[in-house]
Amino acid sequence: MPNLLSRGLFSLFFGGRRKPLASLPGPPPGILGNIGDFLGAQPWDVCARYARTYGPVAVAWLGPSPALVLNDPTLIHEVLETRRLEFEKGNIGDQIRHSVTDDTPFIAQQGEDWARKHATDPLAQPWTPAWQAAQVEPLRAAILESVEALLQQPSIDLTPTLRKLTFDAFCVATVGEKLPTSVYDDFMLLAAAADARIQAKLPLKFVSPPKGFADAKERFYGLFLDKVRAARKDPAPHRVDLMSWTLREMPQLDDGVHANLLGGFFFGGVFSSSTTLVGAFHQLNKYPATEERLALESAALGQGPLTLERLKDAPWGEAVAYEALRILPAVRIFLRRTPPTPTRLAEVTLPPGTTLMISNQHLHRDPSHWTDPETFAPERWLDGGAARNPHGSGHFFPFGRGPRACVAGDFAIVFLRTALATVSARARVHVDSTEPFEEGFFFGVVRPQGVTGKLVARQGQTLHPPTGAPPPPAVESA
Repeated sequence: MPNLLSRGLFSLFFGGRRKPLASLPGPPPGILGNIGDFLGAQPWDVCARYARTYGPVAVAWLGPSPALVLNDPTLIHEVLETRRLEFEKGNIGDQIRHSVTDDTPFIAQQGEDWARKHATDPLAQPWTPAWQAAQVEPLRAAILESVEALLQQPSIDLTPTLRKLTFDAFCVATVGEKLPTSVYDDFMLLAAAADARIQAKLPLKFVSPPKGFADAKERFYGLFLDKVRAARKDPAPHRVDLMSWTLREMPQLDDGVHANLLGGFFFGGVFSSSTTLVGAFHQLNKYPATEERLALESAALGQGPLTLERLKDAPWGEAVAYEALRILPAVRIFLRRTPPTPTRLAEVTLPPGTTLMISNQHLHRDPSHWTDPETFAPERWLDGGAARNPHGSGHFFPFGRGPRACVAGDFAIVFLRTALATVSARARVHVDSTEPFEEGFFFGVVRPQGVTGKLVARQGQTLHPPTGAPPPPAVESA
């Protein structure tokens, strides 16, 4: 907390700015505001602490500028849904624009720009659910191939390992085949360049791209352009990958735009999906009965081709995926800014360009809403639990809320359920330590650090309980 002198200096110089927001609680600012709270701490942890200390709405000061920290589901609904056109995303467009392309709806401006780009997004079409359903077996085959290779390794770091597994599976879903490792290397270089801009302490004009950036970007998006052009010349009606499906359903889509959207698909999901898998397997190691129940269900799914219908008949895998997204969401902070005119929100008038900080960290673990919120308990999603807390609701929004929530959220669930079922049927993911892992930050997504372990092949006889015995409990007792 700033000392008395520092607080006095803030009041002396910026007291006039503070007065209109005096009705809102928040930490007392020093001469630099509350920036010190965010130094050495993750922003989602700070937002959660403010919720516990000051309530659902708090004002913090980033130097002389106010920021509203929202942990109120009603106000979040207002900002992200009913009044969404008033509030632009933060600086994310400028930060990642060099690595993605202007064709992606993710960085589009609110209103007409986003509506136009969203209309051309293959992930937002009436046929998208049919494409998602057709990906289950190709994803399973791709993941199983990766698992077989990982079984030969004596030790792995789960975060980069599952990131590469996810990238390879996404390649199959987008273009129907795994791509060379060099393509993954280019992807990671582009992501690292964007991350450097996201985390920059200096103005972006002083942040230089890494060596080889321009060539990597040309190769990465050029590869997808070559594949789109080749597929257009030689159509294959039987192929179910996103590129082929889009060419059939949207033949008028420009090849360059199509290629850019395919490339952008990886930035939107590889980091968040792989992070969720790391969190899920880390938690499963803490609760062996929960893990065994998933293995039993997954082993049954492994008999014959895997389909979305069969996944829907296996509720435990869905419950594990949802619980991982609740307790360890990959994306925990959503930034918005108010328009260039004074704006009324939370019963106060905010100055132009005020930062709005929205986090799901506290709401996903709010004890007034969740029973035993700190416990990994997939059974909370059974018997109507998922219907009570659907994606994008007040206390469960791992993909954001409203029309601009992650357009690939439904695909992410399909991928997560397929990955959990495929890996768990073939191997046990042993984690060296179930202590809370350190959380870093990369490309706007939580990055688990130091989660090491190995994959251990499952023996068939361990996947069946004794005859007549009840299935293991969902969560082991303390």
